[in-house]
Amino acid sequence: MATKKYRKTREEIAMQEIGQTDISKRNQQLLLTFFLLLLVSAMSIQFIFKAQNDAFVEVNTEKEETENVSFFKTITKANDELLQSIQEFETNLEENSIYRKAIIPKVQSLLLNVFKTGNENAWITADNFYYKYSNQYLTQAGFLTEKQLKKRAAEDVQPNPLKAILDFKEKLAKRNIQLMIVPAPPKASFVLKHGDKALNNESYTEFIQKLKQNNIIVCDVFELFEKQQFGAESYLKYDTHWSPQAMESVAKEISKLLDSISIPKGFTEYNTKKIIIQNNGDIADMLNMDNKNHLASQPVEITQVLEDNFLFKPSLQSDVLFLGDSYANIYSLEALNWGTSAGLSEQISKYMQKPVDRIQMNDAGAHATRGALSNELKRGKDRLTGKKIVIWEFAARELSFGDWKLLDMELNSDYISNFFVPETKQSVTVTGIVSETSSVPIPNTVPYKDHVVSVHITNLKDIKTGNSLGESVVYLSSMNDNVWTDAARLRNGQKVTLTLYSWQDYADQFGGLNRSELQDDELSFEDPCWGILKTNNTKE
Repeated sequence: MATKKYRKTREEIAMQEIGQTDISKRNQQLLLTFFLLLLVSAMSIQFIFKAQNDAFVEVNTEKEETENVSFFKTITKANDELLQSIQEFETNLEENSIYRKAIIPKVQSLLLNVFKTGNENAWITADNFYYKYSNQYLTQAGFLTEKQLKKRAAEDVQPNPLKAILDFKEKLAKRNIQLMIVPAPPKASFVLKHGDKALNNESYTEFIQKLKQNNIIVCDVFELFEKQQFGAESYLKYDTHWSPQAMESVAKEISKLLDSISIPKGFTEYNTKKIIIQNNGDIADMLNMDNKNHLASQPVEITQVLEDNFLFKPSLQSDVLFLGDSYANIYSLEALNWGTSAGLSEQISKYMQKPVDRIQMNDAGAHATRGALSNELKRGKDRLTGKKIVIWEFAARELSFGDWKLLDMELNSDYISNFFVPETKQSVTVTGIVSETSSVPIPNTVPYKDHVVSVHITNLKDIKTGNSLGESVVYLSSMNDNVWTDAARLRNGQKVTLTLYSWQDYADQFGGLNRSELQDDELSFEDPCWGILKTNNTKE
């Protein structure tokens, strides 16, 4: 009997060829020389320009009493400080590298113009730009499959959206408040669709069915767009988000659903104003190119919603609370550069003839707006008073990538805070010590050009009176138009001078921006301040 000849796999053949690759001695020397020159030149240039000088500044916190401090605690503290220093160095090195700033934009422009290639965050075709995570939502394993849930749970997140949504629904039901879910589909679902069928994650149908089985109202935007045969024109070309016309069709559908469950319309007479807005978009920004002049800006017509010729204002007294992410903010938040007073909540108000109450925050739609609502309740502010329904919009990609935290929705009527907050319409200039900061993204790595950092500041002193003010949680602008501000570089132990304002005075302007929270959950219960740093802040 003839023996069957063994055939090597492609991987085995490749490994064999790699193992036998021959490089002449002369080429070895040339490659080594080139590598050494590149390494030395990078270090030399970096040293000359001192671009990362802040990375080597020692962090000296205020002196603490050292009596009765155990050897273990001393070692642990030293280890924590070393890890923090390493992280600071890596962050500063990546952000301030001369080579990175000089080369990456030019290389990316070359890749796009010549090879029609994006980067790790921005995927492109001849006609459209796409955000990586939106596309991956469509191609990954079902977000409700046991294997995928276990895989994501290992990332230290709560991966199951059904669990979080049903929990939220039950907590609202205790106050006779209904819940509506509005998943916003990614662009690729309808631009790269298979025939007449939109692309979707394999768990989506099961997800919608289970929501409806549990008496949750669903505005199924996937189904809506399929019926209306939406395609590429329903999304912005160089941006993640939907077009004004597609967004308005969602507002119409939501208003129909509200009418079907007897949520009454109001009597507000809104005016509308058509405006042409031109912009590139968030995905174009993520490419971090030398310039974007060769990308023709896209003109769109938005419909501003006005009351007595003033821009739209939400109402805390409304019986409708809207929770939304950047899909709701895109034509509402000025920082996104696609206009104001024309977003999803404004259009819902127009069709319902009454203002809605709203909490809108870019990114993290799985938990950010719910977290903001939860924190207000914990601070004794009952944002759910008089509400008949909560409308929760989030990007569908969150179903695969979001952290679906279970959050408390109990009102803490006994809330008392000792944290300092200025009176509304007033300001106080103070000094203080940075105790903790939240994370700040590297510019051009996220879909949003602006960011707000949360900072816990202790040892507050009023510069004018010298009085001790205790401590505060302060929100600061940390990234503006993809450029870090001084607030992004704050470190624990640093002494700062800043002017504090009531967050209520700035929430409308900055509340919708992408914001990171402090790791200490207890601090999120405290009323925050808005802060503006003074220059020349130093480390003690």
